Formats: sequence, structure tokens, C-alpha cells
Amino acid sequence: MSIRLPRPLILLRYDRADGFTTIELRRYFPFVVFIMLLLLYLFSTTEEAAMGVTTLGAVLLIGFLWAQSMAHGVTAKRQLLSVAMQVGDELEERIFLENTSTLPILWAEFVDHANLPGYNVASVRAAESLGSRRWTARTICSRRGVYQLGPWELKLGDPFGLFLVRHTYTEIQEILVYPPMAQLPRHLFPTSGTLGEHRPLHQALNANTVNAISTRPYHPGDSLRHLHWPTTARRDHPYIKNFEPEATSTVWLILDLDATVHLGEGIDSTVETMVILAASLAYEMLHRRLAVGILASNEQLTVVSPIRGHANIWTILRALAPLQPTHPSPISHTLEKAQSLLSPRHLAFILTPSLDIAWVKALNRLPKPSGTNIEAILIDPASFGGKGQAKDCALRLAEMGIRARVIQRGELQPIDAAYGELRRWKFRVLGTGRVVPISKPRSALPSQGWAP
Repeated sequence: MSIRLPRPLILLRYDRADGFTTIELRRYFPFVVFIMLLLLYLFSTTEEAAMGVTTLGAVLLIGFLWAQSMAHGVTAKRQLLSVAMQVGDELEERIFLENTSTLPILWAEFVDHANLPGYNVASVRAAESLGSRRWTARTICSRRGVYQLGPWELKLGDPFGLFLVRHTYTEIQEILVYPPMAQLPRHLFPTSGTLGEHRPLHQALNANTVNAISTRPYHPGDSLRHLHWPTTARRDHPYIKNFEPEATSTVWLILDLDATVHLGEGIDSTVETMVILAASLAYEMLHRRLAVGILASNEQLTVVSPIRGHANIWTILRALAPLQPTHPSPISHTLEKAQSLLSPRHLAFILTPSLDIAWVKALNRLPKPSGTNIEAILIDPASFGGKGQAKDCALRLAEMGIRARVIQRGELQPIDAAYGELRRWKFRVLGTGRVVPISKPRSALPSQGWAP
């Protein structure tokens, strides 16, 4: 049976611009003994009781004054020196401990609540009176995501272990590590399309150009700007021009974040394969001057509106970086939410490791008059140790008029330094024995660092 110790009693609290400081009582027993000795002295007035009250009272007073000195005279700060942009970059941070009081710091414990994998500034330090300490913490960012540095605490104590001084710093610094990209196999590129209303066309996606290739009878809702006047006059009935299609302007990448269908861990997992695939597809399609958007749903709906231009890749990567399948969320629910966002002129790419027929049926409720504006890329669960064959699901999709392709485990290999040279400390030793840096981490902007 475990014994639960009483929580520290907060005696004093001081608010600061960057957080707050508290003085807490760690040991109740000395105060209980002091009260007992004081009562004994009041009733018996013996010499032993007087010595006990005086000695223990002095210890308690010295401990409290020491704690007060550390509460007002000790400060700490963190300064972000470099930031990581991609997996493999080095993050560097400098930590300062300053003691402006006349009493030494016997121990100072740093407690960090950062969630960056493999990074923690937690340590125990000491400093003399009117002294300071400074050290640097570094880590190589190994996983994509949006992380936080902070909040963090600095704990100090008096020599007798009676009081705890806790400096709490509430400021939070966000660190964004973009997901890697990969060279896409050719079979993953979109190639389906139709010319006019019937003829197959082996080019990218469908949309209208200014080139009219045929006419058809007018239907309510057609734009009067597209009336073909010669045919209308000849047949005495309004006729509309049909335009030649070319690459569509809007592509949606819809990601499956259902925690029940994903397999593997780390970079060797279906979710990482899906995110790398989405980032790579977005980059390739933006390069083709298409407007690319992102749609994913787990705890909340993530939407990046389709926009043309290479600058949109950073918005997409920023949305992809934190995506994780943390809750059960069937892709069919995501597709239902997509109905209000998609139009018949859009192309939707479904990226999923799910082979459940329910999400296949949900595709029928999407706006797809010709059946060519929905494509799927199936991440084969069998290659990740799961069950089922993605090829069978691809055949069922083909029977519905929806093109599906399958990607196997290991088929996508992340590109090192996809966004430029990796930024980390590298050194070279000259013939004279001098060591010079040949590469250093990416410096943080003044607005990115913090100094509490």
C-alpha cells in the first residue's frame, strides 16, 4: 500500500510579466515539532524547551529568508539560437541562470515541458552568490510536426530542504518541422480525362479552354455567353458551345486519419507514407500550375483552400506537419464533409490504407457526373504487416469507374534535404590545427527567440 504525501503548501506567490513565482512549504514535520516545543516551553519553561524552540525557530527563519532571497534574486531565461525547418536540421538553444542575491544557489532544477522528441533542457545546476551560469542545448529534429518549447519551471531550495521556490515561465515557442518529400513513381501521377463528352484523352485533368470543339442544345442554367449564334440561327433553337478540356485548376488531396486503419511506427508507417505522398503530390501539382487543397479530419477538420502558385506549398506543408491519426475517424465521414467543398469541376485524390467497402460507397455521394473526377491511391496494408489486398479494392473501384493505384511499403523514399541543405554544425580542421565551422544551424529571427 502506497502512502500519499501531502501536497506542498503555497505560502507566497509573486506574479511576473513572463510567469509567476511561488514559495512552497516542503516539510510539515519541522513546523509541527516547533509548535510542540513552543507549547512545551510555555507550560514548563525548561531550559531544554527554550533551546529547542530557539534552535528550530532559527533554522526555520534562515530557510525562509534564503527562499525569499532566491525568489527575488534568481532569474532564468532561454534564447532560441537556431530553428529547424526540415527533418535533419539542428535546433539550438541557450539557457541562462543568474543569481543577483548574496546567497549561493545550492541547486537549481530546470523542468522542461517541451514536446519536441529527443529534446529536453531538464538539468540541475548551481551558482555562487552574484554569479551566473550559461549553457547550450542542441538536438537534431528527427520527426515532422508542430512542437512547443515551454512552458518550463526553475525549482530551487534552501539548505535545510524546508522550502521550495518555483519560478514558472508560461511563454511558449512554436517549432515547425516540415514533412519530407519523395520522388514520385510515374504511375502515381494523374493521367485520366475525357475530351468533350465521349472521347478519351490521355492528359492531365479536365477543364474548359477557350477552344470550342462542338455544339449542343441549350439547357436551363447554361451561360448565355456560350451561345453559338450561327447554329442557333440555322436550327431555330438555342445551341451552346462545347469547349476543349485541358488541365483542371483545382485538385483536392483527401487524407484518411482513421487511427484504426493505420499501421507501423515512425517513418516506417502508413501515416508517414501518406503524409509524404500528400506533400510530394502537392508539390508536383503546384509545379504544373494547378490549385491544390488539403482536406483531413480527425479531432477537427483540417482544410487548406486550393490556391495556385509555389508559395502555397508552405501552407500545405504547415497543415500536413502535425497530422496524426489519434482517434477513430472513418474516411467515409471525411468524404461526407467534403461534399460541400467539392464541385464537379474538381479532382479529388483519396489517400488511404483502408480497404473497407464503406468508404468506397461514400464516393458515390460525391459530385462526379462522369466518374473521372475521383481518384484513389491505396497504401497497401499487407506490405506493412496488415491484412487484405489493396489490389482487390482497386479492382472494385475500377468497376465503379474510379481509377485507383496501389503504393507499397518502401516505394516512397524520403529525399534528404528536400528544402535545401541541412542546417547543422559541421567543422573542418585546417592544416594549422585551427577548427573552423563550414556549416551552422539556421539562425532564429529576433522575433522567434525569447528571453524571459
